[in-house]
Amino acid sequence: MNNAAIWFSTVLLLGGLTATSSSIVGAKPAAPERISQLSVNTTSVTPSIYSSIKPFKKSNSTNKIIWKGGNITLTATTLKLEGKPTFEQNVIQSIVVTKGSQKHTIETSNLEDSWLDITSVVASNSNTWLAIHAERSSGNTLILLNLQTGDVTELNDRLNKAGKKNIETIATYNWAPNEDQIAFSYGDPSKSSLAIYNVQKESFIYLPRATNYISTNLILWQKNGKILDYISEYPSDQMILYRYSIESNKVKPVKKISRNEFAEWFKLDKYPYSNDK
Repeated sequence: MNNAAIWFSTVLLLGGLTATSSSIVGAKPAAPERISQLSVNTTSVTPSIYSSIKPFKKSNSTNKIIWKGGNITLTATTLKLEGKPTFEQNVIQSIVVTKGSQKHTIETSNLEDSWLDITSVVASNSNTWLAIHAERSSGNTLILLNLQTGDVTELNDRLNKAGKKNIETIATYNWAPNEDQIAFSYGDPSKSSLAIYNVQKESFIYLPRATNYISTNLILWQKNGKILDYISEYPSDQMILYRYSIESNKVKPVKKISRNEFAEWFKLDKYPYSNDK
């Protein structure tokens, strides 16, 4: 089960609400009471405004984890280790990605922190980059593979080099619809932050925080590529939909999300295509 599904299963039923507050880079997070005072609104999810996500499907076989989407196939080879806790017994030794006649190999056997599973795979809109979300012994990693050159960028490592601390996991992500940049959430079990990484410029945009998010497990781009919607948890077991504008560099809370509503939002993400066979 992926992180978003686990998070969803623990949330409490809440009413909907609308917000008028916003924040900018460097501003202090909004006080909790400002969010709690937002007025009730029955606005529901509108799939037509969001960029579609190219489906990949997952299947498992003996010592293999396979993801397929279009003409791209990812095959992870696993090895069962003796003397390890049950959840760490099957580790990924290598990953092979093919696109037509192109073939790229990612070695993972010598990593300090073992890779245990590939939880999702999504190609960029240009079909030039592949995002690979991997479960590690501790946390989750997001790597970006250039399908033309075979170059690999590990975003956890890039964040650390950029001076970000406590990058235990990257929880969720999605590609922009109009250029090769990817939005994602990162942090540890008690704090979530969001960023956008431009693979061409090799640079980050760090989103301002409307409040002290505990976790973020759903990110969706609107079709214009200028608006990013995401659902974060704050306070504990309460979900709120936030909206970020790239042009204004501002984020605002939009509405509370109930458990039933989140199930509908969740259908727009990549995970429904992660079907084990």
